[in-house]
Amino acid sequence: MDNNNTTTSASASTTTNTNQPTFSDALKTIKVEDFSNVGKIPCARNAFLYGMGAGFGIGGVRYIVKRSVPSAANWAVAAFCGISAIAFELCHMDRRQKLERLHLIVKETNSRGEQRRRMVVDEQGKNGAFHVVVDTPPQSSDSSSSSSPLPSSSSSSDKDQQ
Repeated sequence: MDNNNTTTSASASTTTNTNQPTFSDALKTIKVEDFSNVGKIPCARNAFLYGMGAGFGIGGVRYIVKRSVPSAANWAVAAFCGISAIAFELCHMDRRQKLERLHLIVKETNSRGEQRRRMVVDEQGKNGAFHVVVDTPPQSSDSSSSSSPLPSSSSSSDKDQQ
């Protein structure tokens, strides 16, 4: 009787494993083009550069201390992977916070009732740059143009003529 119970549990576990993707299935989805576009991924370039610097530094120090190439290589690869992953995640966290602040600014600007048609935000930081153009719908025509905080070009030319 115990023999029957073990075979049914073993066959049940193999059927659940066949439905799950395997490591080889994941490797089949990777293409050569994926590696040529790594530089276009936000934060990837800086993360790799930080990882390479850390790997070289930590591997070099490990080699100087232990005089063992395999040990130094292991530490270098581990430092590269760890620092690259941390730098990538920190950069993405920073980008998400900036975009959240940008959305709050746009929402606040829209709620003020000011008449604006286009808002352009350029951000240049240590981890890259982004350019955002936000088109807002024009406000109703009852609000006067003199209440706009931005001086119009016609008002400055009228002052020159007087």
